[in-house]
Amino acid sequence: MTSASLEQQIQATEQELAGFATGSVTSISPTLEKVLLEMRQTGVPCYAWAHLKVLLLAKLQLALDEMDAKDAASKSRRASVTQLLQTFESPPFTLQRLTEIILEPHKSYRSLPKLLNALEKLLAVSSTIQVVDPRTAQAIVQQFQSPAPLEVDSPIAHPVAAAGAEGDVATRAPWSAEAEAAA
Repeated sequence: MTSASLEQQIQATEQELAGFATGSVTSISPTLEKVLLEMRQTGVPCYAWAHLKVLLLAKLQLALDEMDAKDAASKSRRASVTQLLQTFESPPFTLQRLTEIILEPHKSYRSLPKLLNALEKLLAVSSTIQVVDPRTAQAIVQQFQSPAPLEVDSPIAHPVAAAGAEGDVATRAPWSAEAEAAA
């Protein structure tokens, strides 16, 4: 993809996200769904937090609506979770897991109370992360996906096998010799 077409795609996504945040776009389009999927995959917020927050709130409401619970306690907890997300001035550092849960609530949680517990814990943080410009985000994501060669020469980075130590950990464990002697 050329840089000009990438720039056009980024601008179109920014405009659609801004339209959703202002209310001129009311449904979550495939483009906006892609923004959420990228956040779930990378954990990097690449667009204005004010716009992303509105998208996350809408998707959160849809996820909560998927779960069946009509009691008053659930309604107050749903409102509490929504309020917690609205209070963030920048993305919480738990954004990646939050997005995972919002996109697929039934994957990990079978009931609304358990889902609400998880969401409350994810939103009960004070640390935030920085929003990254989508034009530079690709370089950051690639850095994490294919790390540069290690500059530090350490035994942790390059494990060295001890003389005579072959096999898996269980066979090299000190108690394995005791077990063999007893057998």
